[in-house]
Amino acid sequence: MKRSTKTGLAVTGFFMIAGLAAWGYQFREGLVVTNMRNSYSWGLYVSGLAFFVGNAAGGLVLSSLIYLFGVKSLKPFARIGALTAFANVTAAMFAILPDIGYPLRLYQMILNPQIMSPLIWDVAILNLYALLSLLYLFLLMLPDFKGVFKRLTRMIKDPESFSEKWAKRLAPFTLVAAVGIHVITAWVFSTQGARDWWHSAALAPDFISVAVASGTALVYLVCMIAYGTRERYQEAYRTMAVFMSVAFFIHLFLMYNDFFIHTWYGADHALEPLSVLFKEYGPAHAFEVAAPLAAVILLLNSRVRRSAAGVIACCFVFILGVFMHRFLLMPGAFDRVPLTINPLGLQDQQWSVPIASGDYDPALDTFVTQWHYFPSAVEIVVFLGVFAYMCFLLVLAMDRLPVVMREVES
Repeated sequence: MKRSTKTGLAVTGFFMIAGLAAWGYQFREGLVVTNMRNSYSWGLYVSGLAFFVGNAAGGLVLSSLIYLFGVKSLKPFARIGALTAFANVTAAMFAILPDIGYPLRLYQMILNPQIMSPLIWDVAILNLYALLSLLYLFLLMLPDFKGVFKRLTRMIKDPESFSEKWAKRLAPFTLVAAVGIHVITAWVFSTQGARDWWHSAALAPDFISVAVASGTALVYLVCMIAYGTRERYQEAYRTMAVFMSVAFFIHLFLMYNDFFIHTWYGADHALEPLSVLFKEYGPAHAFEVAAPLAAVILLLNSRVRRSAAGVIACCFVFILGVFMHRFLLMPGAFDRVPLTINPLGLQDQQWSVPIASGDYDPALDTFVTQWHYFPSAVEIVVFLGVFAYMCFLLVLAMDRLPVVMREVES
């Protein structure tokens, strides 16, 4: 094992343990240790779900397109795409667990499923997607298994042709699952009719475009670390840069098209989320647009693509911008409480519902008008632990499994 690999495993392992300890503390004390409240019920954990699901969907989309449309230049990266898909979809499932007050009761979703709830569909598609991505990765690695894994191929006469044949057969299903996982995740948000910020038919295609962009960026970053800047892979790198660019520009169109409709409509409930975004979170919104935009423009330059440091920096900035976009799903929906009442005797005032802010200060009004959320230290450490798990799995799998193609190793 290389020294860099040991260092990577040690660092990510430390953050995994810290995240697990923080989750244990939250489990003991309750969700009160987070900064989520009655009026702001979703936060960093749900943002993390959307973020990891997007990376997972994009990774398997890239792998399945290789076999569906014969993009041969990307074939050496198919295994990395499937690996990132599995690592991220399992990270998405781990990310949402701390958001559940008592996750041990998850068995109730199996015993008493509410079929009309998109949450049930999301649980089903997440588990199906994890199985599909793992199976797809197994098929792709089949010809190069060594040691104990070699026993799995003894009953197959020609592992290479078997792998190729079944990867092609499975590719349409993985592509449908990759699209479906993000469509259903988008439905979890957009079916919340009281949250005008999400109540849009454009949310599902926008989620898919962001997923293709961020998932490709993650695969690109891992491939650059594994394969370097070899000339024979420059065409594949250019293709991935184009995928990222096209998907990101589609996302920009869908996002600002939705903003335009809100502005044109002009009702208070349509303009309030935009006011939250542009006035209260303006710098964050500028970053979510400018950072990925700068990254894709640079990656379309062939000289940048020939610099490993340049590519890694661009992909990292792009992914960071996408994460900011996922986080900004929340403020526009939660920073304004949608329901109000006129209390008896105070007809010239309005109280927001729910009226409990979650914190009591005798010197201040406890009735909620808005709640500015920022994750607590516990939430941040838990999220970093999940992110570290994803990185740990990638590093370990690439060290122990034939994820990198044989000709590169030689």
